Amino acid sequence: MSSPSSEIFRRGVQIQKRTLIAWSAALVLLALSVVGAWPSMEKSGALEDFASGVSPEMAAAFGIDQISSASGYLKGNLYAVLLPLLLGLMAVTATAALTGGDEEAGRLELLLALPVARRTVFLVRFLCVAFGLAVTSVLVWLSVYGSVVSFDMDVSGGGVAAVTLTVGLLAVLHAGVAYAVVGFGLGRGPALGVAAGVLVVGYLLHAIAPMSDSLEPLSNVSPWEWALGGDPLVNGVPWGGVALLVVLSAVIVAAGTYVVDRRDVKNA
Repeated sequence: MSSPSSEIFRRGVQIQKRTLIAWSAALVLLALSVVGAWPSMEKSGALEDFASGVSPEMAAAFGIDQISSASGYLKGNLYAVLLPLLLGLMAVTATAALTGGDEEAGRLELLLALPVARRTVFLVRFLCVAFGLAVTSVLVWLSVYGSVVSFDMDVSGGGVAAVTLTVGLLAVLHAGVAYAVVGFGLGRGPALGVAAGVLVVGYLLHAIAPMSDSLEPLSNVSPWEWALGGDPLVNGVPWGGVALLVVLSAVIVAAGTYVVDRRDVKNA
């Protein structure tokens, strides 16, 4: 990065430092609590009873169809719904705040006065969010992997890394959606609404559409399906899904960057 870009990046990371620490701590504690409950849940046999009381279709929708196994327990209680949803919300709120929120409050005016293109200011702000997501994802991965080893769970380290990677990329994609909405000049509120809506609709297509033969093909257009449909915790990195997430994220961010350079910036 050039010197002005480096300064913009440093300031962006500094601005979101407290929020990043809070989100990272919360998600790490969530991961530790989920894995920490495994030994007692396994010994009590409660997982078998829980799974038997749910229809196979609903169990698959919520990722608890194999909850009595170590990998199925992690999938159902952490990686199938909860972590992707929370990390996605973290991505959306951080992106909307650093771009649309700061633009509406007039906090970008000083940065825009620097000898750097407007598109660079917004793009570097997005990279700040991506950096925060990477840090949080790594911390969650280390927490889960360390706990899995400590409790001698039958889960591979490669599987934990693979599913954490895909969940992180899923969050980056939704950060890109919020970024593009701001790029088109719609502001923080619409960015939050649209990106959160895409996140929820994507989950519904991934989880609910397979219950109906007529709707099942729609699940293939869901980014959740690309990230988690191949069960990366068991089967490793779904390279096709990863490629789709990366390419679509790049296209969306490129579109947002292109249009932000061709519109007026809002003043406080």
